[in-house]
Amino acid sequence: MRATDARVVIGMDPHKRSVTIEVMAADEAVLGGGRFGTDTAGFKSMLEYVTQWPDRVWAIEGCNGIGRHVVMRAGSRTGF
Repeated sequence: MRATDARVVIGMDPHKRSVTIEVMAADEAVLGGGRFGTDTAGFKSMLEYVTQWPDRVWAIEGCNGIGRHVVMRAGSRTGF
């Protein structure tokens, strides 16, 4: 089984102009992460990056506050 076959949790810490993500396995091992802009290019780059983990669950900090803009933008996308 490849590491990418197992479900992961992608934790996101949104900021005004960027988001930081960390990809974690069930045993809490960090598998990846990065910082991405909240513009169109950054959002696209982030979604392309996480495709290597097809079975993913998102945990977005402040989804009713500062993270709301990210959640609203992603609402119609299959990446979330």
